[in-house]
Amino acid sequence: MDRVRCGERFFFYYSLTLFLIVLVFFPLHAVVNSDHLPPLRPILHAHALLLGSWFALIVVQTWLIGSGRAALHQTLGRMSILLVVLMLPVGVWVSYENMQRTGAPQIFYGNSVNAVFFAVYFSLALTFRTTGALHKRFMMLACLSLMFPALARVGYVFGLNPFAVLPMWLALLLALPSYDFISERKIKTATAVGLGLTLLYLGILIFIGPPPEG
Repeated sequence: MDRVRCGERFFFYYSLTLFLIVLVFFPLHAVVNSDHLPPLRPILHAHALLLGSWFALIVVQTWLIGSGRAALHQTLGRMSILLVVLMLPVGVWVSYENMQRTGAPQIFYGNSVNAVFFAVYFSLALTFRTTGALHKRFMMLACLSLMFPALARVGYVFGLNPFAVLPMWLALLLALPSYDFISERKIKTATAVGLGLTLLYLGILIFIGPPPEG
C-alpha cells in the first residue's frame, strides 16, 4: 500500500509540475514579450481556458485517485472527453491563424503533430482505463505532447535558443521511466510505448523546425 500511495503522489506532483509551467509561463510571456502577441480575440481566450482546464483537471484527477475517490475520478474522466473534443480543434485553429499572421508554417504543423499524438495517447488512456498503471502513464504522455508550446514560452521569457526547450521536455519525459525503474525495477509497458513513439514524434518536430517567437 505504501508503494501505491508513493506512486499516486508521484503522478500528482508530476501533473502539478506540468500545470504550473503552463499557468506561469504563458501569462509571463504575455507580459515580458507583449510586442509578439497576436491581437486578443475570443478564440484565444477560449483556447487558454480550455487548455488550462485540461491541465487543472489532470491535477484534480491524480489527487482524487490518491485520495481514494475513484467514482468521482471516473465521472470527471467521462466529462473530459467533451473537453478534449473542444480543446483540440480550437488549439489547431489558433495555430492556423498564427501561421497566417506570422507566415511561419512551423506553428501550424508542429501543433497539429502535438494534437495528433495527444489524441493517440488519450485514446490509449481511455482504452486502458481499467488498468491503472497503463491509464495514468498514457495520460501523462498525452499531457507531455502538449507541453512544447508552454516550454517554448520558458525559452522566450529567458531569451533561450528555441531548441533549448528540448532538454526540458526530455527531462519531463525521462522522469517517467526513471520513476518506473526506481519503484518497480522495470519499465512499464505504457512508458515503453511512449518512449518508442517519442522517437517518431521528435523526428517529425525536428524536421518541421522551431517556430519563431510569437
